Amino acid sequence: MRTSFLILILLMASPVCADPLPSWNDGQAKDAITIWLAAVTDPTGADFIPEAERVAVLDNDGTSWCERPDYASTRFQVSLARSMAAQGKADPDSMPFKAWFADDRDALREYGFKQAYIEMNAVFAGMPVTAYRDSARAWLDRTLHSRYGVSYTDLYYAPMLELKDLLEKNGFQVWIVTGAAQDFVRSFIEQATGVPPERVIGTWTTPEYMESEDGSVSLVRGAVQTYNGHENKPAHIEQRIGRRPVFAAGNSNNDQSMCRYAVTGPRRGLAIWIHHDDPEREYDYDRSTKLIAELCERHPWVFEVSIKRDWTRVFTGVSLE
Repeated sequence: MRTSFLILILLMASPVCADPLPSWNDGQAKDAITIWLAAVTDPTGADFIPEAERVAVLDNDGTSWCERPDYASTRFQVSLARSMAAQGKADPDSMPFKAWFADDRDALREYGFKQAYIEMNAVFAGMPVTAYRDSARAWLDRTLHSRYGVSYTDLYYAPMLELKDLLEKNGFQVWIVTGAAQDFVRSFIEQATGVPPERVIGTWTTPEYMESEDGSVSLVRGAVQTYNGHENKPAHIEQRIGRRPVFAAGNSNNDQSMCRYAVTGPRRGLAIWIHHDDPEREYDYDRSTKLIAELCERHPWVFEVSIKRDWTRVFTGVSLE
Protein backbone atom coordinates (compact mmCIF):
# COMPACT_ATOMS: atom_id res chain seq x y z
CA MET A 1 0.00 0.00 0.00
CA ARG A 2 2.79 2.39 0.93
CA THR A 3 4.63 1.62 -2.35
CA SER A 4 1.52 2.25 -4.45
CA PHE A 5 0.92 5.55 -2.65
CA LEU A 6 4.51 6.71 -3.36
CA ILE A 7 4.18 5.81 -7.04
CA LEU A 8 0.93 7.80 -7.23
CA ILE A 9 2.60 10.83 -5.61
CA LEU A 10 5.52 10.64 -8.07
CA LEU A 11 3.20 10.42 -11.07
CA MET A 12 1.21 13.42 -9.88
CA ALA A 13 4.40 15.42 -9.34
CA SER A 14 5.99 14.58 -12.71
CA PRO A 15 5.62 17.28 -15.35
CA VAL A 16 3.50 16.68 -18.41
CA CYS A 17 5.68 15.90 -21.43
CA ALA A 18 6.33 19.20 -23.17
CA ASP A 19 5.67 19.59 -26.89
CA PRO A 20 9.10 19.39 -28.57
CA LEU A 21 7.82 21.53 -31.46
CA PRO A 22 5.83 24.28 -29.69
CA SER A 23 6.12 26.76 -32.58
CA TRP A 24 4.41 24.31 -34.95
CA ASN A 25 0.66 24.10 -35.39
CA ASP A 26 -0.89 20.65 -35.28
CA GLY A 27 -1.38 19.39 -38.81
CA GLN A 28 -0.01 17.24 -41.60
CA ALA A 29 3.52 18.65 -41.57
CA LYS A 30 4.03 18.33 -37.82
CA ASP A 31 2.45 14.88 -37.81
CA ALA A 32 4.69 13.74 -40.66
CA ILE A 33 7.79 14.77 -38.74
CA THR A 34 6.79 13.17 -35.44
CA ILE A 35 5.49 9.94 -37.03
CA TRP A 36 8.62 9.55 -39.14
CA LEU A 37 10.91 10.32 -36.22
CA ALA A 38 9.17 7.75 -34.03
CA ALA A 39 9.46 5.12 -36.77
CA VAL A 40 13.14 5.58 -37.54
CA THR A 41 14.21 5.65 -33.88
CA ASP A 42 12.21 2.58 -32.78
CA PRO A 43 14.74 -0.27 -32.53
CA THR A 44 11.94 -2.84 -32.86
CA GLY A 45 10.48 -1.32 -36.03
CA ALA A 46 11.12 -2.13 -39.68
CA ASP A 47 12.17 1.48 -40.42
CA PHE A 48 14.75 1.75 -37.63
CA ILE A 49 17.86 3.73 -38.61
CA PRO A 50 21.03 3.14 -36.58
CA GLU A 51 22.28 6.30 -34.91
CA ALA A 52 25.47 6.38 -37.00
CA GLU A 53 23.32 6.78 -40.14
CA ARG A 54 21.07 9.54 -38.83
CA VAL A 55 22.19 12.48 -40.93
CA ALA A 56 20.00 15.55 -41.48
CA VAL A 57 20.78 18.38 -43.90
CA LEU A 58 19.16 21.82 -43.72
CA ASP A 59 19.48 24.61 -46.24
CA ASN A 60 20.19 28.01 -44.65
CA ASP A 61 18.80 30.95 -46.68
CA GLY A 62 15.02 30.84 -46.70
CA THR A 63 14.93 27.49 -44.86
CA SER A 64 16.65 28.19 -41.55
CA TRP A 65 16.64 32.01 -41.58
CA CYS A 66 15.13 34.90 -43.50
CA GLU A 67 16.56 35.49 -46.99
CA ARG A 68 14.53 38.53 -48.04
CA PRO A 69 14.78 41.20 -49.26
CA ASP A 70 18.49 40.51 -49.87
CA TYR A 71 20.82 37.58 -49.21
CA ALA A 72 22.90 38.48 -46.18
CA SER A 73 26.00 36.77 -47.59
CA THR A 74 25.76 38.82 -50.79
CA ARG A 75 25.28 42.07 -48.85
CA PHE A 76 28.38 41.28 -46.82
CA GLN A 77 30.47 40.43 -49.88
CA VAL A 78 29.44 43.65 -51.63
CA SER A 79 30.36 45.61 -48.51
CA LEU A 80 33.75 43.89 -48.37
CA ALA A 81 34.28 44.50 -52.09
CA ARG A 82 33.64 48.21 -51.53
CA SER A 83 36.45 48.29 -48.98
CA MET A 84 38.68 46.47 -51.45
CA ALA A 85 37.83 49.04 -54.12
CA ALA A 86 38.73 51.83 -51.69
CA GLN A 87 42.14 50.16 -51.33
CA GLY A 88 42.57 50.09 -55.10
CA LYS A 89 42.08 46.33 -55.38
CA ALA A 90 38.96 46.61 -57.53
CA ASP A 91 37.77 49.15 -60.10
CA PRO A 92 34.40 50.50 -58.94
CA ASP A 93 33.61 51.77 -62.44
CA SER A 94 34.09 48.43 -64.16
CA MET A 95 31.65 45.54 -64.43
CA PRO A 96 30.50 43.75 -62.45
CA PHE A 97 31.50 46.01 -59.53
CA LYS A 98 29.68 49.02 -60.92
CA ALA A 99 26.46 46.97 -60.91
CA TRP A 100 27.13 45.40 -57.52
CA PHE A 101 27.72 48.78 -55.88
CA ALA A 102 24.63 50.32 -57.52
CA ASP A 103 22.52 47.22 -56.73
CA ASP A 104 21.60 47.15 -60.41
CA ARG A 105 19.96 43.74 -60.72
CA ASP A 106 19.17 44.14 -64.40
CA ALA A 107 22.81 44.86 -65.23
CA LEU A 108 23.96 41.93 -63.10
CA ARG A 109 21.45 39.64 -64.78
CA GLU A 110 22.64 40.77 -68.21
CA TYR A 111 26.27 40.32 -67.17
CA GLY A 112 25.50 36.92 -65.66
CA PHE A 113 25.07 36.48 -61.91
CA LYS A 114 27.34 33.44 -61.80
CA GLN A 115 30.23 35.28 -63.42
CA ALA A 116 29.54 38.38 -61.33
CA TYR A 117 29.88 36.32 -58.13
CA ILE A 118 33.06 34.65 -59.39
CA GLU A 119 34.71 38.00 -60.15
CA MET A 120 33.67 39.52 -56.85
CA ASN A 121 35.03 36.51 -54.98
CA ALA A 122 38.36 36.76 -56.84
CA VAL A 123 38.94 40.20 -55.31
CA PHE A 124 39.22 38.56 -51.89
CA ALA A 125 42.07 36.28 -53.00
CA GLY A 126 45.07 36.54 -50.68
CA MET A 127 42.96 37.62 -47.71
CA PRO A 128 43.59 35.48 -44.61
CA VAL A 129 40.71 33.08 -44.01
CA THR A 130 40.43 34.23 -40.40
CA ALA A 131 40.32 37.90 -41.47
CA TYR A 132 37.45 37.15 -43.87
CA ARG A 133 35.47 35.43 -41.13
CA ASP A 134 36.21 38.23 -38.65
CA SER A 135 34.99 40.76 -41.21
CA ALA A 136 31.80 38.76 -41.72
CA ARG A 137 31.13 38.60 -37.99
CA ALA A 138 31.78 42.35 -37.62
CA TRP A 139 29.43 43.12 -40.54
CA LEU A 140 26.66 41.08 -38.94
CA ASP A 141 27.20 42.83 -35.61
CA ARG A 142 26.68 46.27 -37.13
CA THR A 143 24.07 45.53 -39.82
CA LEU A 144 20.33 45.47 -39.16
CA HIS A 145 17.65 43.95 -41.35
CA SER A 146 15.85 46.63 -43.35
CA ARG A 147 12.33 45.49 -42.40
CA TYR A 148 12.64 44.13 -38.88
CA GLY A 149 15.40 46.38 -37.54
CA VAL A 150 17.28 43.53 -35.83
CA SER A 151 20.42 41.54 -36.57
CA TYR A 152 20.12 38.89 -39.26
CA THR A 153 20.98 36.26 -36.65
CA ASP A 154 17.77 37.18 -34.79
CA LEU A 155 15.86 36.10 -37.89
CA TYR A 156 16.46 32.39 -37.59
CA TYR A 157 13.16 30.55 -37.72
CA ALA A 158 12.12 29.36 -34.25
CA PRO A 159 10.29 26.29 -35.64
CA MET A 160 13.38 25.18 -37.54
CA LEU A 161 15.65 25.55 -34.52
CA GLU A 162 13.15 23.49 -32.53
CA LEU A 163 13.27 20.85 -35.25
CA LYS A 164 17.08 20.90 -35.25
CA ASP A 165 17.13 20.40 -31.48
CA LEU A 166 14.59 17.56 -31.71
CA LEU A 167 16.66 15.80 -34.36
CA GLU A 168 19.82 16.15 -32.31
CA LYS A 169 18.08 14.82 -29.19
CA ASN A 170 17.19 11.74 -31.23
CA GLY A 171 20.76 11.07 -32.27
CA PHE A 172 20.86 12.94 -35.57
CA GLN A 173 23.89 14.79 -36.85
CA VAL A 174 22.60 18.05 -38.30
CA TRP A 175 24.44 19.82 -41.14
CA ILE A 176 23.82 23.15 -42.84
CA VAL A 177 24.08 22.74 -46.62
CA THR A 178 23.81 26.09 -48.37
CA GLY A 179 24.58 27.91 -51.58
CA ALA A 180 25.86 30.87 -49.57
CA ALA A 181 29.54 31.59 -48.98
CA GLN A 182 30.78 28.89 -46.62
CA ASP A 183 33.14 31.08 -44.59
CA PHE A 184 30.43 33.71 -44.14
CA VAL A 185 28.04 31.15 -42.63
CA ARG A 186 30.78 29.56 -40.53
CA SER A 187 31.54 32.93 -38.95
CA PHE A 188 28.29 32.97 -36.93
CA ILE A 189 26.49 29.63 -37.24
CA GLU A 190 27.52 28.09 -33.92
CA GLN A 191 26.63 31.18 -31.90
CA ALA A 192 23.30 31.55 -33.70
CA THR A 193 22.13 27.94 -33.93
CA GLY A 194 24.49 25.64 -32.07
CA VAL A 195 25.59 23.92 -35.28
CA PRO A 196 29.41 23.80 -35.26
CA PRO A 197 31.22 25.45 -38.20
CA GLU A 198 32.69 22.16 -39.41
CA ARG A 199 29.15 21.02 -40.19
CA VAL A 200 28.59 23.74 -42.79
CA ILE A 201 28.84 22.92 -46.49
CA GLY A 202 28.55 26.02 -48.63
CA THR A 203 30.01 27.65 -51.70
CA TRP A 204 33.67 27.54 -50.83
CA THR A 205 36.92 29.04 -51.99
CA THR A 206 39.87 26.68 -51.75
CA PRO A 207 42.39 28.17 -49.29
CA GLU A 208 46.08 28.39 -50.02
CA TYR A 209 48.93 27.51 -47.66
CA MET A 210 51.26 30.33 -46.63
CA GLU A 211 54.45 29.89 -44.59
CA SER A 212 56.18 32.91 -43.07
CA GLU A 213 59.91 33.38 -42.59
CA ASP A 214 59.55 32.51 -38.91
CA GLY A 215 57.98 29.18 -39.84
CA SER A 216 54.42 30.06 -38.84
CA VAL A 217 51.64 28.91 -41.14
CA SER A 218 48.46 30.66 -42.24
CA LEU A 219 45.78 30.04 -44.83
CA VAL A 220 44.64 32.69 -47.29
CA ARG A 221 41.73 32.70 -49.68
CA GLY A 222 42.42 31.50 -53.18
CA ALA A 223 40.67 32.65 -56.33
CA VAL A 224 38.94 29.36 -57.26
CA GLN A 225 35.34 29.10 -56.11
CA THR A 226 33.24 25.91 -55.93
CA TYR A 227 29.51 26.54 -56.10
CA ASN A 228 27.28 24.52 -53.77
CA GLY A 229 23.82 24.47 -55.29
CA HIS A 230 21.32 22.29 -57.15
CA GLU A 231 22.88 18.93 -58.15
CA ASN A 232 26.16 19.94 -56.49
CA LYS A 233 24.57 19.66 -53.05
CA PRO A 234 24.20 15.84 -53.04
CA ALA A 235 27.66 15.47 -54.58
CA HIS A 236 29.26 17.67 -51.93
CA ILE A 237 27.31 15.92 -49.17
CA GLU A 238 28.87 12.64 -50.29
CA GLN A 239 32.30 14.25 -50.54
CA ARG A 240 32.18 15.91 -47.13
CA ILE A 241 29.94 13.68 -45.01
CA GLY A 242 30.30 10.30 -46.66
CA ARG A 243 26.78 9.26 -45.69
CA ARG A 244 23.45 9.72 -47.43
CA PRO A 245 21.12 11.98 -45.42
CA VAL A 246 17.73 10.64 -44.34
CA PHE A 247 16.25 14.06 -43.63
CA ALA A 248 16.44 17.24 -45.71
CA ALA A 249 14.83 20.67 -45.59
CA GLY A 250 14.85 23.30 -48.32
CA ASN A 251 12.82 26.16 -49.73
CA SER A 252 13.54 26.34 -53.45
CA ASN A 253 14.53 24.43 -56.58
CA ASN A 254 18.10 24.90 -55.41
CA ASP A 255 17.31 22.32 -52.70
CA GLN A 256 15.18 19.94 -54.75
CA SER A 257 18.06 17.61 -55.63
CA MET A 258 19.15 17.41 -51.98
CA CYS A 259 15.61 16.64 -50.82
CA ARG A 260 15.14 14.01 -53.53
CA TYR A 261 18.48 12.46 -52.53
CA ALA A 262 17.31 12.11 -48.91
CA VAL A 263 14.02 10.36 -49.70
CA THR A 264 15.14 7.97 -52.46
CA GLY A 265 17.80 6.06 -50.54
CA PRO A 266 17.58 2.62 -48.92
CA ARG A 267 16.40 4.08 -45.60
CA ARG A 268 13.02 5.67 -44.95
CA GLY A 269 13.71 9.35 -45.47
CA LEU A 270 11.75 12.56 -45.01
CA ALA A 271 12.03 15.98 -46.62
CA ILE A 272 10.18 19.25 -46.13
CA TRP A 273 9.68 22.31 -48.31
CA ILE A 274 9.46 25.63 -46.46
CA HIS A 275 6.83 27.58 -48.40
CA HIS A 276 6.95 31.36 -48.01
CA ASP A 277 3.28 32.33 -48.07
CA ASP A 278 2.96 34.72 -45.12
CA PRO A 279 3.34 38.38 -46.16
CA GLU A 280 2.11 39.63 -42.79
CA ARG A 281 4.72 37.95 -40.61
CA GLU A 282 7.43 37.25 -43.21
CA TYR A 283 7.28 37.27 -47.03
CA ASP A 284 5.17 35.78 -49.82
CA TYR A 285 7.06 34.47 -52.84
CA ASP A 286 7.19 31.43 -55.11
CA ARG A 287 10.17 32.26 -57.32
CA SER A 288 12.16 29.11 -58.23
CA THR A 289 9.92 26.66 -56.38
CA LYS A 290 8.26 24.70 -59.21
CA LEU A 291 10.49 21.63 -58.97
CA ILE A 292 10.44 21.31 -55.19
CA ALA A 293 6.66 21.89 -55.13
CA GLU A 294 6.21 19.10 -57.69
CA LEU A 295 8.39 16.82 -55.56
CA CYS A 296 6.01 17.44 -52.63
CA GLU A 297 3.02 16.54 -54.78
CA ARG A 298 4.54 13.34 -56.17
CA HIS A 299 6.55 11.84 -53.33
CA PRO A 300 4.77 10.48 -50.23
CA TRP A 301 7.54 11.49 -47.83
CA VAL A 302 8.10 15.08 -48.98
CA PHE A 303 5.83 17.62 -47.30
CA GLU A 304 5.02 21.29 -47.75
CA VAL A 305 5.48 23.43 -44.64
CA SER A 306 3.37 26.56 -44.99
CA ILE A 307 4.75 29.38 -42.85
CA LYS A 308 1.25 30.87 -42.63
CA ARG A 309 -0.53 27.62 -41.78
CA ASP A 310 2.05 25.51 -39.94
CA TRP A 311 4.02 27.94 -37.77
CA THR A 312 2.59 29.67 -34.70
CA ARG A 313 5.78 31.71 -34.37
CA VAL A 314 8.29 32.70 -37.02
CA PHE A 315 11.50 34.26 -35.69
CA THR A 316 13.67 33.69 -32.66
CA GLY A 317 14.40 37.38 -32.07
CA VAL A 318 11.25 39.16 -33.29
CA SER A 319 7.74 38.95 -31.88
CA LEU A 320 5.15 39.49 -34.62
CA GLU A 321 2.09 37.97 -33.05
